[in-house]
Amino acid sequence: MSPIASETSAPTPPATLKQQHHLPIVQPSASDLPYLAPWVAPPETKQNLEWASLETIDLKLLDNPSPSVRADLIALAKRALSTDGFLYVVGTGIPQETLERHLAIAQHLITGIPEDEKLPYAAKLSEGSYRGYKLRGVWSRDGVRDNIEHYNFETPSFHGTSSEHHPAVLPFLPEIRAFSDYTYNHIVKKILKIISLVLELDEDALWKLHGHEDPIGNACQRYMAYFPRNDEEDKATEGIWSKGHTDYNTVSLLFSQPISALQVLTPHNEWKWVKHVPGAVVVNVADALDFLSGGVLKATRHRVIRPPSDQNDIIRYISIHFARASPGVELNAIAESPLVQREGKNAFQSRIDEGGRAPTQKEWLEERIRRTGHELYDDKRSPAGAGRVEEEVLGRKVEYFV
Repeated sequence: MSPIASETSAPTPPATLKQQHHLPIVQPSASDLPYLAPWVAPPETKQNLEWASLETIDLKLLDNPSPSVRADLIALAKRALSTDGFLYVVGTGIPQETLERHLAIAQHLITGIPEDEKLPYAAKLSEGSYRGYKLRGVWSRDGVRDNIEHYNFETPSFHGTSSEHHPAVLPFLPEIRAFSDYTYNHIVKKILKIISLVLELDEDALWKLHGHEDPIGNACQRYMAYFPRNDEEDKATEGIWSKGHTDYNTVSLLFSQPISALQVLTPHNEWKWVKHVPGAVVVNVADALDFLSGGVLKATRHRVIRPPSDQNDIIRYISIHFARASPGVELNAIAESPLVQREGKNAFQSRIDEGGRAPTQKEWLEERIRRTGHELYDDKRSPAGAGRVEEEVLGRKVEYFV
């Protein structure tokens, strides 16, 4: 069954859902907030890297009264998301001061709290959940522990008791909530409107497949850090800090920051660096949207590698927002989309032909999280030297680049 045709998978926003969203707070005025060490922007690399050629769209153009301007915006988004699956988004309405404030919060969450005090707040990865801390070193590759740590906020993170968070997190929870709320209910919503129009659907079609529980539905707001590795560790892992992969949700939003480490796999199977664009959000298509679009929109293969030599001794703090469809949405191709009818196909048709169904967003997400760091691919790399491997997840082949 098409997701849009399903009564259970297209929730109507509750009457209490806020219709107007204000800019997130830049700097709280409360005098009793603890000191927050500022995030100091590192210099951009001076090296001449092979940069990916990515399109840029301006969200403000969605509200332009000119039909031709909107048509050009939709055409540009379609070209980018059906080719690279990656683009820059500007015109978000978030001031640079706010972005830097939230990188300072990332810095505080990751390096401002002792490691042993984070353990009670560790995410339940084996249960398919990232909520809380994903601690550094819980995964390994070729005998080298990972250098990744992140703290993840979901809607229940803002409704639980104070015991859900370390005491040093609590003073900043209102800011984190406001930022997450604005990102989801303003930026993500507009991006999904554009993508709905790309798919030749009503502009709210994809938003209806996403949750509307206050404040961020089924989404996840992540504060993250990559720690520098020594030469020996990087040699053992070929400089790969996060293997080539696709994300598990619908769309991912990375707030651009100066340290170069993210790479995207182009349609020509070349890894290209993603350049920092101040104030922009780097948006990529993830698995669930790939499936919903019948493969017309491409889930982006991307990875994180050792930064260039003039940046590789700096902790890379980042802020990411993962939009997810509502948990019960089955990841079938949207049959109501004329574009999908013409060019798409159901990624789980073989399961359906055998009497099964497509997995839901919840099932896909939880299974992918459980396997992260414990993938079941063999070490046959195809084509030779490219590092491409596969495993089967819920009836679907999933690629990694290791």
